[in-house]
Amino acid sequence: MKNPLVALSLLATFAAPAPAQTVEHGYPLGSLAVAAIERQDWRTAESLLNQAKGVRRDDPARLINLGRVYMATGRPEMARDALERAFASTRHTDVETLSGQIISTRELSRLGLERIAARLQTGSQ
Repeated sequence: MKNPLVALSLLATFAAPAPAQTVEHGYPLGSLAVAAIERQDWRTAESLLNQAKGVRRDDPARLINLGRVYMATGRPEMARDALERAFASTRHTDVETLSGQIISTRELSRLGLERIAARLQTGSQ
């Protein structure tokens, strides 16, 4: 099922650097904390994502960005939990990442889980 595209920030952790883009297409502005994540304002990003105004708490896009915040703030186990919940969702959509890639939230969460597993295995964050 194709839904409106949303800019996600997770690939900033799992892929090449991304160009500036701060719009959450199809979501209330700021609800996915893309701008806060872009400027590495982790406290604000986490607060916005936990408020989840206009976004379901189980929304895979929200969970993916929450996983990104947890990884950036040294909480890989919490990141893994958020990405596992995103991966298990039955509400996957196609999204546009900050790097311009179109990818399903299922695939994006799977890639994030692989990256976290590798980091946990090597003991790095």
